[in-house]
Parts: sequence; structure tokens; C-alpha cells
Amino acid sequence: MSMKTLDLHGDNYEGAQQRVHSFLYNNELPVKIITGRSEAMRKVVTDTVSLLGYHTHYERLINEGCLVVTEQEFIL
Repeated sequence: MSMKTLDLHGDNYEGAQQRVHSFLYNNELPVKIITGRSEAMRKVVTDTVSLLGYHTHYERLINEGCLVVTEQEFIL
């Protein structure tokens, strides 16, 4: 089963924060959130996710534009 995905390309930061909150509230974790290359958008997403008590992880080490949101922190 594939993870639900939220694509934030083209969103403004305020709208993105609201969409992330709604997306996480309405879907089971884990989910993917595509932020693109914007560090500012990644920060909006990670801050919003953190406020809700969840954790973010890069989907792949070479792809920083896609975050996976989980309930637990990964420990290597």
C-alpha cells in the first residue's frame, strides 16, 4: 500500500501550514509531504509537524524535497 501524499509545490507558507495540519488530521501515518527544494517550506512543514507531536524524515538521503511524517522518531 502506498503512502498518502501532499504536494505543496506552489503553495504559500501560510496556506501550506493549514494544508499540512488538515492533511495530518485526516490521514493515517506514515504520509509523504512534498516540499520541493525550498528550505523555508521544509521549515514550515517540520515546525508544523513537530507542534503536532510527530516526526519528519527525508524520504531518501538524496531527496530532501520529500518528507515522510511518522509518529515515532527513527533511531539509527
